[in-house]
Amino acid sequence: MQKKSPQKSRPKQKKPRRKFPEKFFLRFKNLKLKDAALLHPSYRNETAGLPRYDDFDQLEFFGDTVLNFVICRKLYKQFPEADEGLLSRLRSILVSRKILSRIAREIKLPRWLKLGKGLSLQEDFHKSKMFADAFEALIAAFYFDQGFKRTEQFLLKCFKGYFDMKKLFRLDPNPKSTLQEISQRHWQKIPLYQSQNENSEFKCTVSINRLYQARGLGRNRQEAEEKAARLLIRKVRQELLKRFKRVSSGRKVRKTL
Repeated sequence: MQKKSPQKSRPKQKKPRRKFPEKFFLRFKNLKLKDAALLHPSYRNETAGLPRYDDFDQLEFFGDTVLNFVICRKLYKQFPEADEGLLSRLRSILVSRKILSRIAREIKLPRWLKLGKGLSLQEDFHKSKMFADAFEALIAAFYFDQGFKRTEQFLLKCFKGYFDMKKLFRLDPNPKSTLQEISQRHWQKIPLYQSQNENSEFKCTVSINRLYQARGLGRNRQEAEEKAARLLIRKVRQELLKRFKRVSSGRKVRKTL
């Protein structure tokens, strides 16, 4: 009777390392830098025995600086006719929490980010800030790992499609502030808001110097005012652009609206 040869134990398969989507070209040499950006301070505080990583908050601070430089340089090149005021407004929209958290989701960052138990249960509004902060920390980590050129390429890939003026104004996270800047520059007036609650819905009317007016509806006063401000910005820009075109008599108009 032949003895059965002992079965060879199958080697354990290594779990595949988590990767970001390939189209963003985000590959690290130093994986500790990547982990430093993905481990939120709340997770570190609740987890004992973690190895020492670079400081998340310092990475976020440095990443914010790199991001602003890349965005400013791109805007300067893409909109040569824009004045300082318009460039500043476009930059503030691009680096806003709203846009950064949106891009963080596009590159699947929340899937890899580790949060503390308490923070992971919070509402999406608070998570959006964490996603934006982690994205800035990731920028810094990638910069230290790959250098400026690769980091700039990565960021321009992430922001591809966002460098559109009309789209950016629709995504403006602070339409009331933008409307006030326009109103003070052209009429030295502050927009007037009038809101009222009708059937569990807020209705807001905003006007400038009794010349321009727009209305917005929302679940609360803030939402109604923001919608009204966004609509009035669109109306005012269209009217001012027509006026400047008539005055310029065919000359190239500076995009200062």
